[in-house]
Amino acid sequence: MNKNIIRIIIFICFCHISIFAQSKGGHWQFENNGFDTADWDMIENNGTLQNQATYASIPPLIGGSAYLWLDSSNVYDYFLINDSDDLDFTDEDLAISLWVYPILLNDVHYLINKGRQDSNPKTTNYALRIAKDTWNLEFLIRDANNQAQLVASSFTIPENQWTFLAIFYDFSESKVYMWNDANSPAVDTLNFAKNFFANSDPLSIGSWYRNDPVQPSSKDFEGRLDDVRISGRLLDVLPDITAIHPPDFHEDDFLLGRLEIFPNPSSLSRNQTSIKMYLDKPSQNRISLLIYNILGQEVFKKNITDPINGKIFNWSFYTNGGKRIPAGIYFVRMRGENLDIVKKLMILY
Repeated sequence: MNKNIIRIIIFICFCHISIFAQSKGGHWQFENNGFDTADWDMIENNGTLQNQATYASIPPLIGGSAYLWLDSSNVYDYFLINDSDDLDFTDEDLAISLWVYPILLNDVHYLINKGRQDSNPKTTNYALRIAKDTWNLEFLIRDANNQAQLVASSFTIPENQWTFLAIFYDFSESKVYMWNDANSPAVDTLNFAKNFFANSDPLSIGSWYRNDPVQPSSKDFEGRLDDVRISGRLLDVLPDITAIHPPDFHEDDFLLGRLEIFPNPSSLSRNQTSIKMYLDKPSQNRISLLIYNILGQEVFKKNITDPINGKIFNWSFYTNGGKRIPAGIYFVRMRGENLDIVKKLMILY
């Protein structure tokens, strides 16, 4: 085969992986003996149970048939994943989400920590933990001066119920976003401009790792953990409609419609994408076309006259304020009384 053709094939494959699949991190669901099931990372970062940690399936469940169970009567029980470059982040975007069900809050409790507690200096590439006494969510890194740097949520984490938690450190924008509801916008937007760097220590779920056979972990979490996700991209750790909370409807009241986007994925170089809207019957009420970014912020809105026979709107990638949007993941919403349809739109460079 011609060498130039081979180079082109390799280049196309590389671009396809880079655009559509490649990120770092992992996804642990605990129905499968600790395997990393992420479809966005390059390495299988499989983990192992430590000490008396177990997988359990006693209700209530969340998102599957099992969860990681860390009993408060046991000590030093957690889930350990060996170090890899796939789990390290240095001065770049970082997103983390998980479901938690605390059964005992009596101290600082680590949910996730990439680092080691018994070394000098201590290491923490990144961590999520529950703060002592206040029970807020804290995102923490350890800087080059061995100082812990953190931000805390305005919301608290309750005992004895499942709660969704997520953070996104937008490094270039110096912001940390925090969620406690998978179907709502971020609760907190916090200023955070701290450099952070990789380490050679393990990732622990449910503790802070110690390289000490007598005391192998510190500040353990007590309760249930599930669906742990880490990535360099927010879209991998949040549901598709995280930013959009549709109203409650009675089934008989629904107005049926259809929303199509083409091309999808689209490209900024095309200068526009086409959004086609249909209704199954006339509506006397206003229909709105709304577009949100991945953080749930509305970037575009337009009122549409009754699209009973189908209506096409060509969006040229500008906000209502006249600012051109960057490449990324967006959500296109067709909304009216008793109508709410959402589609995901990927815009590439």
